[in-house]
Amino acid sequence: MITLLHIPVKHMVIDSHRLPLPHISIPRVVLAFWLLHLIISLTFAFYMQDHPELPEAPWFSSPDWAGTLAHWDINWEMRIADQSYGPDFTPQTSAKFPLAALTARLLHQVFGVSIQVGLFIVNKVGVLAGFWALWRLVARLYDPQMADRAVGFMACTLFGTGFIYWMSYPDPLFLAWWALAFTALFDGQTYRAGLWATLAVWTRPQGALLMPVFALSLLVAAVRPDGIKRALFSRPFWQKVFSACLLPSIGLIAWVWRVSDVTAIPFSPYLAQRDVRQTGVMMPWERIYERIQMMLTQPETISPGRWLEGWQLLLLVLGLLVLLVMWWRGRLRWELLLFTILSVFLPLLTDIFAIGRFATITFLPIAFMYVIPPRRRWLDTVLWCMSIALSLLVLISLNITAYQAGYVP
Repeated sequence: MITLLHIPVKHMVIDSHRLPLPHISIPRVVLAFWLLHLIISLTFAFYMQDHPELPEAPWFSSPDWAGTLAHWDINWEMRIADQSYGPDFTPQTSAKFPLAALTARLLHQVFGVSIQVGLFIVNKVGVLAGFWALWRLVARLYDPQMADRAVGFMACTLFGTGFIYWMSYPDPLFLAWWALAFTALFDGQTYRAGLWATLAVWTRPQGALLMPVFALSLLVAAVRPDGIKRALFSRPFWQKVFSACLLPSIGLIAWVWRVSDVTAIPFSPYLAQRDVRQTGVMMPWERIYERIQMMLTQPETISPGRWLEGWQLLLLVLGLLVLLVMWWRGRLRWELLLFTILSVFLPLLTDIFAIGRFATITFLPIAFMYVIPPRRRWLDTVLWCMSIALSLLVLISLNITAYQAGYVP
């Protein structure tokens, strides 16, 4: 039987608008995992560069080392950086968010590096910033030992999606933004939380979920001492809500308006996915039931990639159950739980079922550290090694034609 640990969460009061400069010191565990991912990424990139016969050439932007890390969804980022948004582009730029692509374009214009190298730099800076921001958040909630373990479970995700740290995906940037935003919110620095949330809404679709979570958190904090009526008519409460939510809301609305106009698809990028326009929106539990039914009734027709999606779905359900229990026992902030649930349910509203990437950049991978006692840290290491091995297999299947497994990231 699995026993959940009793890990007290420090009480935090949201009562300040100060904007102090951050104290930046990078823990050794963050540097260690960042270097590990950098080594894996470069080793794979240069190996693929030396063996151009292995990949399926049309998927790749260029035969150099950076090009081998810039394909699949990253092709969309490259098109945005090169030609901005358009209505009929292939890959489909209207379904992508701009921050990583525009940063890569800036690096290209200022330093003369290729777009592929620019996206590689953005990814690696995002990995370092994401692990560091997560470490600060978990250390704020618990202690440095728990923060070290949290970074390990995020860096070596059981979902098999470690390729987002090796290929030039923008996902790690989003991890950094939401972790920094929640840290600022819990510290009472609502203006800073709003700034980080603004960057988040320009990076991944889940960024839009931060504003309602922030507003609800501030409302709960105001209602506890004053009651609902006094809180709703309180000037300090609305100042905090506006400071945390106004700027990211304006940034998101302005950008969606602009991209919808350019691409001629209303509410881009949220409704720009071809899957959404073809199949419509379904409830998350309907998608889950549909997939489970298919796996049970037609197991002989399921590819290895589909089995990987089933594994990710199982981990998602188990992880959410663990987080729910931890919240019920008062050992997890409900804001993080709500943000995680909304973030994994968002892709399940569409026909997108490769939810491992969506789950990886939430609090969900960290759930599994709660069920392993700290005195058995060797189990952490075993799980991390297994996770790295699974992610390497997925990386190979995504890049080498002969080993394709039918998995779409």
